[in-house]
Amino acid sequence: MPVSDDSASGTELTYGQQRRKDVLHGAFAGVLAGMAVMILFLAFDMLWFKPLSTPDFLSSALLGGGDSGAESDRVLRTARIAMFTTFHLLIFTLIGIALASFLRFTQLPKSLLVGGLYGLIACTAIFTAILQVTGAQMSEEWGWPALLAGNFLAGIVMVVFLRRAERVDPSN
Repeated sequence: MPVSDDSASGTELTYGQQRRKDVLHGAFAGVLAGMAVMILFLAFDMLWFKPLSTPDFLSSALLGGGDSGAESDRVLRTARIAMFTTFHLLIFTLIGIALASFLRFTQLPKSLLVGGLYGLIACTAIFTAILQVTGAQMSEEWGWPALLAGNFLAGIVMVVFLRRAERVDPSN
């Protein structure tokens, strides 16, 4: 069943082809958004001369553990942060795929506002659910304003990439 017509080449995309594009573009958009959030919070941490304190806090909240200063604890801390980073990017990959599918289904414009609101709602809902499941508390250092700003930025990054992907591949 055709869902899109690429007038330039005269080919029609099937639902499966369109879905594969949504998954591919959404996954890449999600990874970019996850990286943007990581860079934002790394910059915040660097401003306060506490590099990696945000991923350390989040990884210990999610995976447990602390840092007593022993060498073995530093190795475990590094592994915990690496595992959290992988989890973080996986979650953003799924959020990006969901956004690409959501925009295709609803036919909403790929505007910065729509992206920002989606990031704000989806990312904050997932983060809040993780806090509820783990019983962790929000960091006192940055709190909700920084989290909300980061999530809004993530949504914008995803929409910007999806818009660019659409320009490069107009059959989208």
